[in-house]
Amino acid sequence: MAYQALYRVYRPKTFDDMVGQEVITQTLKNAIETEQTGHAYLFSGPRGTGKTSAAKIFAREINGIDPATEDSQIPDIIEFDAASNSRVEDIRDILSNVDYAPIESKFKVYIIDEVHMLSNSAFNALLKTLEEPPTNVKFILATTEPQKVPVTILSRTQRFEFKRINGQTIQNRLEAILKNQQITFDSDALRIIANVAEGGMRDALSILDQVIAFGNDKVTVENAIQVTGSTTTEQLVNYLEKIADNDTASALNILHDILLDGKDAQRFVVDILGLLRDVMLSSVAPELIKSTTPLKKLQDVAQKLTTPILEEMMVVLDDIQKQLLQTMQSDIYLELLTVKLSMLSDKQIIIPEIKQAEKNDSQESNFKVNDRPAQKNIEKIDSVKLDSEKTDDIVLNEIKPVADNYEYEDKEVASSTRQLVARTGQKAVFAILQEAKRDTLSRMKENWASLVATFNVTHQALLTIAEPVAASEEGVVLAFDYPALLEQALDDDELQQQLTKNLNANQLPSEIVLISQDDWKVTRATYVSQLKSGNINKISLADLPQVTRKISKKHIESEEQPTQSQMSEPPIISEAKLLFGDDIVTIVD
Repeated sequence: MAYQALYRVYRPKTFDDMVGQEVITQTLKNAIETEQTGHAYLFSGPRGTGKTSAAKIFAREINGIDPATEDSQIPDIIEFDAASNSRVEDIRDILSNVDYAPIESKFKVYIIDEVHMLSNSAFNALLKTLEEPPTNVKFILATTEPQKVPVTILSRTQRFEFKRINGQTIQNRLEAILKNQQITFDSDALRIIANVAEGGMRDALSILDQVIAFGNDKVTVENAIQVTGSTTTEQLVNYLEKIADNDTASALNILHDILLDGKDAQRFVVDILGLLRDVMLSSVAPELIKSTTPLKKLQDVAQKLTTPILEEMMVVLDDIQKQLLQTMQSDIYLELLTVKLSMLSDKQIIIPEIKQAEKNDSQESNFKVNDRPAQKNIEKIDSVKLDSEKTDDIVLNEIKPVADNYEYEDKEVASSTRQLVARTGQKAVFAILQEAKRDTLSRMKENWASLVATFNVTHQALLTIAEPVAASEEGVVLAFDYPALLEQALDDDELQQQLTKNLNANQLPSEIVLISQDDWKVTRATYVSQLKSGNINKISLADLPQVTRKISKKHIESEEQPTQSQMSEPPIISEAKLLFGDDIVTIVD
């Protein structure tokens, strides 16, 4: 006999053979036993979950037909594919025979698969018959998209919602089939297949077919990974650990190794989502974990990534997953994903460090804020005389605790800045547009890819989502797809310095203006509008300021050593200055 796919060989013949839909099968069995079957049913749910199989079993059971009977030998069970016969003429052809009595069976059963594909006219033609069919006729409608079925049809049917089949249930079914086929297998390989099938038994059996063919009747983890395009658990965990450690360069290198192995981009994103789910559950519900990664390793990653960060990462992954469906440059989007995830993990690392530094500073002052109200602070400063002219307006009961004043000072000092190379903003773009030349922009675009290739992996990921949109002999405007990455580029001194150097080396305009794509569109439209009205004023790029980077107080204090007077200053004077400021404290010997 010719070879048959596993999903055809092992298609359920009875309700007892079906797995994962126990509630539905039990309900249908009870209805048949009590002879309380309806005239129309709607089976809906994801692909490969047993809708058509259940319809065929139901049609046999109500007619008492032996499960081993071939479908082609049963004239009273009529299958109709609405996907390829969606016209009103097609539906009228089958309805013209509804009034005729069954040939051999008690009931004539019409199974309409993918019913949502019918046209509006076809649904209207079906409507009257579906509402009041002959007593010996039953309809079973199957669909993966019930929301596309008119409510007038839905209201005339009994609805059964088929759910995705549990991964463990699929794994057990695959194991039973392989034992019956006498094929050796690894349990972890079956777990990989079950995860990729995403709740569809037919998909799982189709993948298993491929794995068996690829591995010469052996189902191993390596073969399952190769066939499904999945990534090894070790690679995924290493990638996520580098993300959690904010080691973007190493994470990008791991990503490149994965892509060089020919792994599917969509599959990679799905695998990372699944691993993040397991990391999140590792501490709260370890029994629900699907990954083969040791629990201890998952919990170690969970210690580095808080739940809010994990949630944000999942949102980013979901967004990238949708974008991958609309692009041919999947590698670039995965690099962008890596940079974004690293930025999220970096955000959670910075905040605890700042809080810990503030906590340490508070402890070094040798006093407890909560135990000492503001009035008591003032009473303890016996040897300090305040300038009366500057303290007339001070209300002692309203003086803030020392910790609050310290936080306020920290914000004040944090405004220190360092000048960088790039510029940004509407005026800077206008300055380029006033002197823009098409041939200069063309040269920039021609050399952009090769220029980006000279940077390290991290900077390449940033620059690949930027493009030259305007250029003059003096400078170039680079538009970034994502504002978050634009901010990172504006704050990256090394990136800007190397970009300027490389532009000079290639005899290209070296003054750089960075802007987001959305702002570029608005700015360009504004420029064109002002140009038409004659309201453009001459702007020189040299007169415009470059971007600056904020330097925190912690960074400044780490570079400065305390003076001798500060080291010898009594603690009570230091506290007074901290409370009221140096300018209003006078020390009286």
